[in-house]
Amino acid sequence: MQNQDSAPNHTPIPVSRRQVLLGAGAALVLAGCGGDDNSASTTTTEATTTGPSGPGSSTSGAGGASSSTTAGSATTPPAACVLSPELTAGPYHLDGHLNRADIREDRDGTLLEFRVKVLALPDCAPLAGAAVDIWQCDAGGEYSGFNGNSLEETGAQGTNDKRYLRGVQLTDDEGVATFTTIFPGWYEGRTVHIHLKVLEGGTLGDTWTGGHVAHVGQAFFDEDQTAEMLTADAYLIHTGDRTRNEEDSIFNQAGPGAMTTLTPLDPSDPAKGYRGEFTCMVDPKATPPEAPLF
Repeated sequence: MQNQDSAPNHTPIPVSRRQVLLGAGAALVLAGCGGDDNSASTTTTEATTTGPSGPGSSTSGAGGASSSTTAGSATTPPAACVLSPELTAGPYHLDGHLNRADIREDRDGTLLEFRVKVLALPDCAPLAGAAVDIWQCDAGGEYSGFNGNSLEETGAQGTNDKRYLRGVQLTDDEGVATFTTIFPGWYEGRTVHIHLKVLEGGTLGDTWTGGHVAHVGQAFFDEDQTAEMLTADAYLIHTGDRTRNEEDSIFNQAGPGAMTTLTPLDPSDPAKGYRGEFTCMVDPKATPPEAPLF
């Protein structure tokens, strides 16, 4: 059985992403009763925990990326330091994402300044010099590089040379990588989300090379805010029933720590766009096991 965000299996009978997701959710419940040996474990240490990153801008540079943790005022210390859950990367990641902060290209949609703050074990300090690689669908639910996003089209593995809404940046001294993008749209069977990887030990030139993957995650959004964002003209081309957070098995794996905080760039005119702040906790020395499909 196949998740819409995992390596697809081609089937001669068209099946909707929604049908696949519902079937997968049932399988997850059954598997959970006996434990899941493939699940990425969550680790807690005596330190501080992730908190929302503060406003401001970040600068990402090219060249050799030797990341380090630096204790700074941007880290708010609560009770415990908890690793962010590992989530599926899905079928739409492509290697060689470009080193760029503005990933919009020609895509229409509500402006989103997406700030990813990376904190690191053992003390939840900001992780400077790590690479954050993100990819997302456009307002109509399409990923660049792929011909459509239905299960049947994904199974056919049709590709193209487009690369909009994909990019990689280094974290600054406060552990923040900033991207100029659009609020993502949706596609059948998944709630609204942005994919991301945290990469360690490599080099950022035109693209990221070498090193290892320290974390694979997804950023999610408040349902009320999502409903409002999707009333903008660019998103109205996509009709049908949208999957909500509570209906999404991957969102339920991620938990409340995977939410993005949205604030208007200009409170007097929200149409000018939003700042989205997302925080993840990683072990920069580890290469976590591949996340479960569901």
